[in-house]
This record gives sequence, C-alpha cells and structure tokens, in this order.
Amino acid sequence: MPSIKQLKDQRHFLTHNQEFRCPECVDPEQDDFFCSPNHCPEQIPQPKFPSANSSFSPEELAEITECIEQANDILLTLGVERDPDNLRSLQQSLRLLRNQLVIVKINCGEEKLKLSGLFVDAGLDFIILETNVGNILIIPTERIILLEHPNPTGSMTGRDEELIDINSCLRRNLTFHFGAVVSKSPFLLNLFFGLKLSLFLESFVGCFVYAKAENEKMEKDGLLVNVNHRRIEVKVDGEKQGIDFDELCFLEIEQEKLAKSLFLFNETPIIT
Repeated sequence: MPSIKQLKDQRHFLTHNQEFRCPECVDPEQDDFFCSPNHCPEQIPQPKFPSANSSFSPEELAEITECIEQANDILLTLGVERDPDNLRSLQQSLRLLRNQLVIVKINCGEEKLKLSGLFVDAGLDFIILETNVGNILIIPTERIILLEHPNPTGSMTGRDEELIDINSCLRRNLTFHFGAVVSKSPFLLNLFFGLKLSLFLESFVGCFVYAKAENEKMEKDGLLVNVNHRRIEVKVDGEKQGIDFDELCFLEIEQEKLAKSLFLFNETPIIT
C-alpha cells in the first residue's frame, strides 16, 4: 500500500481496496472519458511540440498506413489455422456494408428468393438485415447468390472505430471486466471474435421467429425454443418442429419479441 507521501506526490487513490492512479495528463476542461471513480486534480497545461516521424506527407502516410493494415489483416487471416475457410476475413469484408440498403438473392432449394433490408452486421457464416418493419432478418452466407446495394449512402473503404463513442462506464468495464461484459452481448462477441449462426441464435431462445426451410413451401412461425450446433427447434401450435441449419434459408426475428438490449452496446452493463 502506498504511503501518504506517495499518495500526494504520485496522485494515487484507493478505490474498493484497489489502487487507482490518475493518467499522466488529464485535460480538466474535457468530460470524464473513462468513468473515473475519482476526480483527478487539475494539472497545469504543458506545451506539446509534435515531431515529424515520416518523410511522407500526411496524405501519403495515411494511404501507406491503410495499405499496411490491409496487408496485415490478410496475413493474419491466412496464418490462422482454425479458420481454413477464411470466414473471419469474409465477415470483415461484409461488415463494410453496414448501414447500407441491400438486396440479397438467395438459393432456397428450387426457389430463388429476393430479400431486402438495411445491412446491420455479419457473422462468420451469416448476415443480419433489418426489414422495413424493424424485424431482424438472418441469412446464412452459403445461401447467398448475389448481394448488391443499389443506392450506396456512404464510403465502404474506411475503418469505423465502432466503440469510440460508447458510454464511458462501459469503456471502463470493457477494460477491467472484458470477459464478463463481452460474454453477455452477442454483438460484442461477434465484433471481437466472430460468431457462427448456431452460437448467435442461442441468445434469442424464447423469441418469436419466422423460419423458411428449403423443403417447406410455407414459413414456420412460432417460438424459438432450442438451438444446437446442428439445428433449431420452433414451437408451432404447441408442437416442436426442427429445422437443420443445412436446410435453413432464412430466419426472421419479430421486433416485439426481440431483446434489443443484445444489440445496443452503448448501455452500461451491471458488473457484480
């Protein structure tokens, strides 16, 4: 435990029997960025003099840096033996379509179906669209024949810092309780690690769904009651009916039954 002199000289605090140390530089005019349990003492602003770290212009350096990051992503993906089909690389490429209106043509047995909606996210082997009534539409990647966005509304080349504007307390909890926080949200699990469809759907057991299988002419609508690595089970009129993932064409989760908190990652989780 630090002495009183150390507490004064080094700006240490004790929080919940744990030592807390203020950052070296804190701008007193800015809002608390990290949900600090203690207010750091105001510091006298110090002049900062940036030094050149490259002979390239800022524009050229930004372009080179982006190329290096893309090359590193490719090398990292190729080097991962647990992902022989490069599913993670495909997922990251598809995620560039987020917030775009898209049209998806899928193969559903003898039928060729067209689905449309706002591209929400992509998993390792599925994509997520939001329909015009706000439902969540999940399509297995292997069913997709064609995916297009006829009216692009933004750039697809940039790298979004998705968690840059999150709640400051969530930022703190992610730093100190990463496993506990991430494991509660399928969105965060998919963002950091990538999820397969079977694992993603486990969070929606108990939701009302519409499921279309390639060997069924009509959709099955009912309560999603069970998910395993091979199939899902939907309770229709009190009877459980199974659909193998190999036969699933798409799955729609009804808005009123959807646990939206699973997608809203800007809320402060409760850590116990």
